[in-house]
Amino acid sequence: MDNKGAVTLGDLYPAILAIVVLGIGIGLGIFILSETADAISTTTLTVTNETVSTLAVAGNTLATVTDCGAHDFTFGTITNASGGETIIEAANYTTTTDGAILAVAGSEYIGDNVNVSYTYTGTGDTSSTGPCGVLDTSGTGIGGMATWIAVIVVVLAAAIVLGIVISSFGNGRSSV
Repeated sequence: MDNKGAVTLGDLYPAILAIVVLGIGIGLGIFILSETADAISTTTLTVTNETVSTLAVAGNTLATVTDCGAHDFTFGTITNASGGETIIEAANYTTTTDGAILAVAGSEYIGDNVNVSYTYTGTGDTSSTGPCGVLDTSGTGIGGMATWIAVIVVVLAAAIVLGIVISSFGNGRSSV
C-alpha cells in the first residue's frame, strides 16, 4: 500500500515540541523582564497623607501602584480625612504589600475618605520612557503574544486532523 503524502501521528511531534518551546520561551521572557523591572526599582519612596476616596470592603488601591516597578508597600498612619485627622485603628482595615487597603466589614469608616501615609520600593518613574517603563511595556507586549498560543494550537490541531482525514480519503483505489 502506498502511503505517499499521508500524515501520521508521528508528524505531530515537531509541531507540539515547537509550541512547548515557544510557550516556555515566552514565559521566561516575561518573568525576566518583570524581575529586571523590580530589580532596578530599589529606591524607598515615602508618601504622606494620600487621600483614598470612599474606603470600601472591596478594597481601594493607592495612586502609586501603577508607577513603574512599585512594590513592597508598607502602610504607616491611616487617618479619617473628614474627621479632624482621627487615626483609624488597624482593626478597621487590612492592607497588602501590593498597595491595597480594604475596610473590614462593619467598620464605621466604610464610605469615608481616608488619608494614608506609606512607603514603597520603586523608581518614582511614572512615564513609559524610562528604563523601567520600557521593561514593563516590553513585558506587556510579550504577554499579549502569549494569548495567541491557544489559537495557534487549535489551528495546528485542526490542520493536522484535516490532513489525516483528507489523506485517508485519498488512499482509496479506483478500478478503472
